[in-house]
Amino acid sequence: MDSLRINKIVADNGLPKFRKGQLTKAFFSEAVDSFNEITTFSKDLREKLTEQENVLTVTLHKLYSSTAKNAHKALLKLEDGKLIETVLLNPKPGLWTTCISSQIGCALACDFCATGTMGWIRNLTSEEITDQVLFWRFFMKQELKDIQLNNVVYMGMGEPLHNKKEVFKSLDELMNPDTFNMGARHLSVSTVGLLPAMKELTDKYPQVNLAISFHAPNDEIRLGMMPINKPYPIDKLLEGIAYHLDKTNRKIFIEYILLDGKNDSEANAFELGRKLKTLGKKHLIHINLIVYNKTDKDLEATSRDQAQLFKRKIEEQGLSITIRKNLGRDIHGACGQLALKEPNSVKATRSSIEEILK
Repeated sequence: MDSLRINKIVADNGLPKFRKGQLTKAFFSEAVDSFNEITTFSKDLREKLTEQENVLTVTLHKLYSSTAKNAHKALLKLEDGKLIETVLLNPKPGLWTTCISSQIGCALACDFCATGTMGWIRNLTSEEITDQVLFWRFFMKQELKDIQLNNVVYMGMGEPLHNKKEVFKSLDELMNPDTFNMGARHLSVSTVGLLPAMKELTDKYPQVNLAISFHAPNDEIRLGMMPINKPYPIDKLLEGIAYHLDKTNRKIFIEYILLDGKNDSEANAFELGRKLKTLGKKHLIHINLIVYNKTDKDLEATSRDQAQLFKRKIEEQGLSITIRKNLGRDIHGACGQLALKEPNSVKATRSSIEEILK
């Protein structure tokens, strides 16, 4: 459900304009999840709308909750029968974040990411993207009572900027004061660095948080992990980051997954810090270290001691850095683990990087 569909419901059914406000209030302010619960509508109208419309473009297929109850993963079925995953996380008391998907699968095939093993099936529509947020709002009202959703991160299945048109529309909807009414600074988009789209995101949404999947200190290592490094090597990526910093004067987040023996040495930490310091504005750079979450790939996580050593070597260079708390590992809902244990029946495509960049 979004503003466009509410307008369509009102127009298609010849309803008076004030019904738009009632529908909007019910779904977005009161988190009502069915037409039958909109008591300002007559019984006949509620039944008619229930028969002809679904409130959401997604339905719950399976729900997984972590033992600590600080992470929930939903396997959602779309109207064409395909499946996606989305996660709700509680990293600290009073703070709830949803990690949403922008595609079914992903074409970029990053070595450490389970979603990349699926290939790419299709892009999600703007409504399918924002309906994941609405789904969790309904869930939180029913299961968590008065707790509110604080943040939305585009870090689920897919590369958001490979689906730029629909992702941008979904950002507009999430910031729409009449519907989701979320502030730009509570929204984050993560990208491997599709530079033209990244610059467009910076220009259109300078207050939206930007996270960069960096993951290696040099081109040789990064290309072995991320095929996108061929058209967009680190020097070009740094140019895109510099553009964002100059344009917004806001903090940027550098995502760096630690893999044992691949990118986690002291020398790697020094080289990463040296490259990031060439940007200047050290106070606007924050590095998120991600301890690798096991997937089917033949990769191993860096040890806790080595991760702490890497962190110290970055801090010694005057850069801000934290080790991200990995929530939801026991439900395969942690960073890099979304890959659908019940795969879609449609065969995924394996696009080349050249095809992706068209």
